[in-house]
Amino acid sequence: MPDIFALEQSTTISKNDSYLLSYPHLLNYFAAKSSFSAEDLVCGAHMVYGWMPTILDLYAHKPNIDLTEAACIMNTAKSSGILTDNQIIQLGKLVNNSLVGASKLLHFISPEHFAIWDSKVYAYIFREKAHNYRVNDVSKYRHYMRHLDNYQQDDRFSSFHSSVNSKVGYDLFQRTFRRN
Repeated sequence: MPDIFALEQSTTISKNDSYLLSYPHLLNYFAAKSSFSAEDLVCGAHMVYGWMPTILDLYAHKPNIDLTEAACIMNTAKSSGILTDNQIIQLGKLVNNSLVGASKLLHFISPEHFAIWDSKVYAYIFREKAHNYRVNDVSKYRHYMRHLDNYQQDDRFSSFHSSVNSKVGYDLFQRTFRRN
């Protein structure tokens, strides 16, 4: 497991970073919603893709799920924090055919349960080139989330978490342990 605790000590973070400035606002937007509609899915996906260098394409045609079915998955993610691999895959196929996009959308819907996943995280965790077929593998995403759970169980996590909160300028939540 990569040593994030050693890495954090030498990491500097600019509090003026666009991602750090926008992150709590996106969290608040999704937190204020008690449920999601197809319109919320489209708007939310576009917000999340504002964080990415790729323009959003929604593939809401067969064999993929439609916007209403995707909104149901979003509601399940918000209410229970638990999705099947197939639900995550289906959401990813709809949202740019990308597990990365789906993970970011799911993170803002239920940040305690779904971590943001991208090629940089993949390369760091797995120490190999982040080819699209590797990053789009839901089993790798689940493996990463288990890594996060393990990090939180480490005795060093509390001071790590406090230090990161201080560096970003606001409190970041902790993942809820889930072994699914």
